[in-house]
Amino acid sequence: MAEHQPLDLIGAAEFARLLGTTQQNVSLAGHRAMKPTYRGKFPRPDAVFEGRPLWRRDRAEEYAQSKKSPPSV
Repeated sequence: MAEHQPLDLIGAAEFARLLGTTQQNVSLAGHRAMKPTYRGKFPRPDAVFEGRPLWRRDRAEEYAQSKKSPPSV
């Protein structure tokens, strides 16, 4: 039987640290991204626990890296 690895989820505080912004900004962006009409680029949360958005660490790190990298020519 295959062994399942637990998901590595992070909350707004850790995501904010990766982005160099505040927890409040990330939390608000996460809540906006959960709306069905959302068309922005901020990643939708992968889970919600007690009303708080959570993201997979790998996706959050990838997004944060894309925001810090200069655009390719």
